[in-house]
Amino acid sequence: MDVQSTQSMQGNASANTQLDVATDAGELVSLTTAATGNAGEADSLGGGALTGSFTQTAGAVSITTDSQINGYDAQAGDVTTQSNAIANTQGFGVSGGSTSEVSVTQTSQALTQSDGGAILGYTPGTATFSALAVSNNVTANGDTGSSQTVRINQSMTGTRTQAAQFIAVGNGQTITNAATATANNVSASNEGGTLDVTTAQDNQSYVRAQAETTAFEFGSSSAMATGVGNAVVATETGGDIVMDNTQTNSGYGVHSIADSVGTDGYDLAGSAIAMGNSVSGSVCSTCGGRMTIRNSQTNSADVGSNSAATVSASANVVSGVSTAVGNSASFYVSKPAGS
Repeated sequence: MDVQSTQSMQGNASANTQLDVATDAGELVSLTTAATGNAGEADSLGGGALTGSFTQTAGAVSITTDSQINGYDAQAGDVTTQSNAIANTQGFGVSGGSTSEVSVTQTSQALTQSDGGAILGYTPGTATFSALAVSNNVTANGDTGSSQTVRINQSMTGTRTQAAQFIAVGNGQTITNAATATANNVSASNEGGTLDVTTAQDNQSYVRAQAETTAFEFGSSSAMATGVGNAVVATETGGDIVMDNTQTNSGYGVHSIADSVGTDGYDLAGSAIAMGNSVSGSVCSTCGGRMTIRNSQTNSADVGSNSAATVSASANVVSGVSTAVGNSASFYVSKPAGS
């Protein structure tokens, strides 16, 4: 199968979800809010070959999401919310011995922003809140003896990529709040043949991730904020990895803010991670895997993170982690999990 695909987004995209609860939302609450400029998927699942060229362009538009729960005096059992804003996303999948040889060009001038929030009186279950903003995204997955060759070029020159979420709970058993913002993102995994990935990422925009969680009484409560200018992850569990990675992060900076506040409870955590450029590659040591890597990373933007944990009365365990890195590169050979 050969695919020649061109997509252009020159209008705004927005998605909003709001839940108002007076007393009781029931045992399960699930909210999904998603706005996407361009989305594509190409798969070869029966042993055939996939080839093609894919181009996605987002103009100077807005890609935004907003998810809110308003239940100041209300309760809910298990709660799951997702608020995802993505300007360009392209996926590939191969299996059953299939092969792929594809190229992707993604450019975004868009403002990509995901907002989320909740006010809830009581939740005795697990409450998970997630906000995700990505300007350019490519995902490539291969299994059962497949091989992949992927060439990716990503550029972000828009105003900002931002994810922010603010959660307030009166009494909660397990509260997790995560905000993730990435300008350019590539995730490639393979099982069997060779994974050959060439990536060129350029971010000139502002990246911000912010998560704030407030709980009066809590079992466990956390706020996690992760902001990255350029990110690449490649994993091979059956053969070899060949990587040629070039990342440039400039412009207005990368900032992550995590604030976790509680009055009385057990485990309270805040974690903020900010990176200009990040790349990782791994192969299976018991599968005869090998790695051939060429890596170039340049960061000229400010990178900052701030994590705060505040307990007004008492807690059992309190943790705070704040990490700021200009360039991060990790390559390793290891045994598969459980072996």
